[in-house]
Amino acid sequence: MKDNISDPLGQAAKKHFGLSYLFPYQRLVISNILEAAKAAGDDTDRESSGRQIIILPTGAGKSLCFQLPAMLMEGPSLLIYPLLGLMSDQERRLKEKGFSPLLLRGGQSAEEREQIWKELRAGRSKFVIANPEVLLSPAVFRRLGEMKILHVVIDEAHCVSEWGETFRPSYLEIAKIIEATAAPLVSAFTATAGGAVLEKIEKYIFGGRGAQKIIGNPDRKNISYTACGCILRNLAVRDLLLANRRPAIVFCSSRPGTEKLARYLRNEMAGRDIPWNRKNFPEENFSGEIRFYHAGLSREEKKECEAWFLHNKNAVLVSTCAFGLGIDKADIRTVIHRDCPPSVEAYLQESGRAGRDSLQSKAILLWGPDDKASLARARAEAERGRVKKLLGYARDTGRCRRQALLSLLGYDGGSTPEFADSPASACCDVCDGKASRALREERSLKDFFRRNRRCYTPGEASEVLSRAENIGWSEEEAGEVISHLLKTGKLKKHRNPLWRGRLTRV
Repeated sequence: MKDNISDPLGQAAKKHFGLSYLFPYQRLVISNILEAAKAAGDDTDRESSGRQIIILPTGAGKSLCFQLPAMLMEGPSLLIYPLLGLMSDQERRLKEKGFSPLLLRGGQSAEEREQIWKELRAGRSKFVIANPEVLLSPAVFRRLGEMKILHVVIDEAHCVSEWGETFRPSYLEIAKIIEATAAPLVSAFTATAGGAVLEKIEKYIFGGRGAQKIIGNPDRKNISYTACGCILRNLAVRDLLLANRRPAIVFCSSRPGTEKLARYLRNEMAGRDIPWNRKNFPEENFSGEIRFYHAGLSREEKKECEAWFLHNKNAVLVSTCAFGLGIDKADIRTVIHRDCPPSVEAYLQESGRAGRDSLQSKAILLWGPDDKASLARARAEAERGRVKKLLGYARDTGRCRRQALLSLLGYDGGSTPEFADSPASACCDVCDGKASRALREERSLKDFFRRNRRCYTPGEASEVLSRAENIGWSEEEAGEVISHLLKTGKLKKHRNPLWRGRLTRV
């Protein structure tokens, strides 16, 4: 890409952020914000230019789209994030660039809050970072008009749809927060949003008054997509981590699930030989490189875990969605979803943590018989419909996964070269001819019961399978698989007195 520092925006990017290039979408968004700021006194222009919904893929540099204008405008920007981890991450990144952001969070003392108001009155900070809950608290809400906010930025704006109507009602009042600030500029950013999500963003953030939309191509060319059917999900995660590169994130749907899986992986992977890893980390103990992360950790625990993961090239993090949004680690090579996310937007957001450095990476979604648990977790019929669509995507082996995801998102555009600088690489397991409708354990047992027809009872087969080094199952895991295959009619017990209770394939 050629240098573009000869123009004013390019010069500003070089001066404040050390960058020599702005992507076309970045340039468009930034120009819109600056033009709207210039015209902020003209009420007739405010509706069209001062309100934007920006959908740009992970790795496209969304943060710069509001950070750079803040450095060129008079007045602070209010940055609204859904999670404390994202607030802290943005604070860290701004401080690393030499700025002095102000962080509004729960639990601050009256003295801490007063110091924040003092810094704002003195004009010593360009950025205020907060979440909706703290902004709606009476002590903060009554001061919003005094903050003289010029630009309100809502990052991860899709959370309005996915969380606002369920367990984060504060997201439904963002329009109230914006009105209280009297800010002339409002920008809502997200990496993924289909038509239904866009409608909710317009409704709850912009009060249904409309906003200019800038929509980039959500496709991530350097991510290869795979879906894998399994009965034993934890064991499938183990095998996938052994076969794929790190750093890696494994997403689970619950806090207890992250802790349980992390313990399982530490036990199962301790001392295992990892061929691809031997050259780069010959002395590493894999089990010591596995941690969990969720919203139930203390602030200190989260901070320590984030720092560990961000600077560890050999790490596996087992996490809820609490770590998935906006965390800036460029070299994640593998993202595994143990459990089905609530929507295609959530899946693309979380799988998009991989390969932010534009190098080849992999996203793997597990599916299986217990997917009914994912549907049970859905809080409303609309959410169940979104989960069903994603589960249908996982089971479909007849269509390119990349095309299927983009179609579910309602996007039919072509490629965007500026976000696809990595070399040509694998697309998905369907295009590679490796996708399967079968559960992986069924394939493992197919030959076993063909060769050992009528030889073993379920208990005997479980014991034999647990001793097979090429499979690596425990007796309990083997029993669970056999039980499922009996339940679904793919195995049966003989009733003939000669082989009563012994197993054979159907």
